[in-house]
Amino acid sequence: MCVSLKSLKNKPRRHSQAGAVLIMVLLIVALVAGLSIKFAGDYEFGLARAEARWYGAQARAYLFSGEGAAIKFLATDDPASDYLDELWAQPVPITLPDGAGQVLLQMVDANSKFNLNSLVGTLDPAKGALEANRYTIPQRMFMRLLQSLPNPNEPGTPLLNSPDQAAAIVEAIVDWTDPDSNPSGANGAENDYYLSQPDPYQAANMPFRSVDELQMVRGVTPDLMRVLRPYITVLEPNERLNINTMAPIFYRTVNLSSELTPLSESQAETLRKEVPSAGHYVNMSDFDTAWTKAVGTAGAIDKDLTVKTNFFWLTTVVQIGDQRRVGCSLLQRGNPLFQVVRREEDASKCMASSPVVISK
Repeated sequence: MCVSLKSLKNKPRRHSQAGAVLIMVLLIVALVAGLSIKFAGDYEFGLARAEARWYGAQARAYLFSGEGAAIKFLATDDPASDYLDELWAQPVPITLPDGAGQVLLQMVDANSKFNLNSLVGTLDPAKGALEANRYTIPQRMFMRLLQSLPNPNEPGTPLLNSPDQAAAIVEAIVDWTDPDSNPSGANGAENDYYLSQPDPYQAANMPFRSVDELQMVRGVTPDLMRVLRPYITVLEPNERLNINTMAPIFYRTVNLSSELTPLSESQAETLRKEVPSAGHYVNMSDFDTAWTKAVGTAGAIDKDLTVKTNFFWLTTVVQIGDQRRVGCSLLQRGNPLFQVVRREEDASKCMASSPVVISK
């Protein structure tokens, strides 16, 4: 059998061409597979983003709906007195239709904390630093609160040991909020002091806008701020503590107007137990009776207190799918309805003001 030389020469060439085609086919298949995976991933990512936006929009809508529901609910509240056994103080869990998610509404009394803006005012320059009548009633009560705070580093001891230290902080707070540039005593602080700090800044010269602002005031240390934070708030200057909802430590801030030191722990505990049979104070005359029974000391009493609340913090927690939204709204009692006067976007601060828990 004869084989031509021409056919032998062409055979290897056809094999090399076939190999090159095979490699190209494999490359094309790999490219198509890679593009398919990418397109599929992009499509799934797009669906996830669309779903997240949808759930997020739903959650935001429920946050605003929570405000509306709370406002309608509070419209039925008796404005004469507010206390913790009322329905507004109970958490309201709501399961959304078809198991789509959960909503939790929780209200707390904003007047249950000491209002920093009640300290706004002037100090009598003709009076000495430790003369009680140099200060307003809220300023004296705040000084007693400062002396009642526990020392986080030394359990069983107060953080501030004397009225002098408390008076120094009050002087600095007055200067932080007043419009002038004259220090209120030896411990006052205006721009001359704050601009001389390593990181200079200016005094606000206006009422507080947030609790965090207090840590910028002279004499307010990180330890003091950490211990004091749970007991303070920022409201309108004339807002007072609600005796029916305030923390037990505030009983120590009530004392004779001539005293700058807090009520003793034993007297404060006795006073706290003298609650009327109804379980709450209906009016401040009831408190006068309780004071006489528990303490019995005659004289003018610093009791910048009330039995009713004008401001409530509403915390709304919404869980839809993997989307969780937390909103805090400050509601002010109006005539006839409440209204939203502030919204807090920082979820951590919001939860700190009104701690609530919602399961996924």
